[in-house]
Order: sequence, then C-alpha cells, then structure tokens
Amino acid sequence: MKRFTPTDDEMSMFLNNSTVFEYFTKLSLISRSLFKWEGIDENGGNARFLEKTLFNKGKAVFIKDNTLGYKTLEVNETDLKNIYYEPTEVRAIGNNYNKTYKIDDVIIIHNNNLDMATRYFVFNYALRLSEIQRTMDVNLNAQKTPYVIEGDTKSILTLKNAYAKISGNTPVLFGRKNFNIQDKLNVLNTDAPYLLDKLTIYKHDLLNECLTMLGINNANTDKKERLITDEVESNNDLIQFYLNAFLEPRKKACKEINEKFFNGNEVIKVSVNMEEVQKLVNEIDTQEDDESEGVYE
Repeated sequence: MKRFTPTDDEMSMFLNNSTVFEYFTKLSLISRSLFKWEGIDENGGNARFLEKTLFNKGKAVFIKDNTLGYKTLEVNETDLKNIYYEPTEVRAIGNNYNKTYKIDDVIIIHNNNLDMATRYFVFNYALRLSEIQRTMDVNLNAQKTPYVIEGDTKSILTLKNAYAKISGNTPVLFGRKNFNIQDKLNVLNTDAPYLLDKLTIYKHDLLNECLTMLGINNANTDKKERLITDEVESNNDLIQFYLNAFLEPRKKACKEINEKFFNGNEVIKVSVNMEEVQKLVNEIDTQEDDESEGVYE
C-alpha cells in the first residue's frame, strides 16, 4: 500500500482546522459547565442535554408528557403568535419525539434574553484565537528559517529536504566534490521579526475578553496589580453583568417550573458551578502562562 504523504497546503489546512477545533472545544467545555442544575435528572429530565441545547439552540423547553413524564427538550416555535409576536404553541423535539404543546402547558428555558446560542460567539473567539496561534507558529518557524534559498531547478528537491529537516529541528549538512555553493545557490535574508511576545499578550487578552462575556473572571494577576481600583471594580461589574445575562433566565425558568409542576416547592434549582469551571479555566490559563513566561515582566 502506498503511503499517503500530505502536501504542504493540506498540512497547513489540517493545522488551521484542528487549532480552531481545539479552542472551540476548550471554550465549549467551559461555557457548558458554567451552571449546575438540581432536580432535573432526578425527575426525568437531562441537565447535560439541557445545557447542550441552550448552548447550541439558545432555548429549550420543560414539558410533562402524559406517558414519559418530565422532559427537557429542544423547542421550535409554531406560526401561531400573539400580539407581541410571541408563540402561543411550540413543538418539543427529541430523538423520535415531536409533539406540539400550548405555551401555557410548558415552560421555555432561555439561554439569555436574546435567545442567542452561546456557540456562535464561542466559535467566533475560537476562530480569532486560532488565527493568533497559527500566526505564532509561522513566526516561530520563521525564526528557524529566516531566509529564502534561490537555486536552479536541479536543486529543488535538495532544498525541500533541507527545509524539512530544519523545520523538524534536525541539523542539515549537504555537500559534494567540486561543488561551488555560490554558483548554485543564492540566500536571501527575510529579516523575519520576532512577534511571539506581542502575539502572546494579544491572545491572552482575547481569551480574557471571551471569558468575560461568559461571566468568568480571569484577568491576569500581574496585569491586575497595574490596574487602579476603579478599573478592577468596573471590570468585575461587567463580568457580573454577563454572568447574570445567562443566570437570571435560568433562575426565572426554575421558578416558573416549580410553580407550574411542583406546587411552588423548590424542586428544580440552578446555580453557578464556578469551582468546576475554574479548574477548566486554570488548565487553559496554565498553558497560556507557560507560553508567555517573562512577557509581563
């Protein structure tokens, strides 16, 4: 069997896509772990599927099926609307399940007041972070090969092999008898600037911006020490605002579910799962700090 060897363009595309996927996965894990539900799984629903639905769709529905009992499912609006363009009927959707309910018989759970799916801006940040990371990779490689080698057509394969070995951190020595390098090769210096320190700071700031929008405080400690008290308090207020944008609709849904289905008893609860989320954030933060060691000094 012939061994498959990817071209440079194919390898570059693979690295671009896998870097986007890596950041999207990390940010998705954080955002989908931010809230902890109580009473959902114990009463027939599925808290994991609920947060997945809010992440991907922006809203979900809590129902009581006559046969299956309580369920937390995806939801689609029907064409029937009231005077405020709000649905009077919805369809609860699951695997092999599609049933229409009157709006008064169910509770809609909103991800935020806009019903915006979290995945949209998480993907946007993942794309931007991956662009920075790939730029850093290219800039790092340019430090190893800060030149372009010009040669005749017979030297192309030799030059490609030389570049491949340099990229793989392997010393390269080529030579043969009666070989005059000045007659065969011309080396042009690209003067590639070192940008890793600046890009690392920018990537760290962009990651913090994303975490702020998720309601998570992850400002760099060294940077914090340089901020005045008003700036710190303003940043904390913004973080709390974004957190409440996700938390309050969930709390409202809990209250409505408990009133409609559990006689007002506090059966369904939601809280911020910050301890678990902070572990995930710290894992990412540690990686970023390893890359940026000495940058903030």
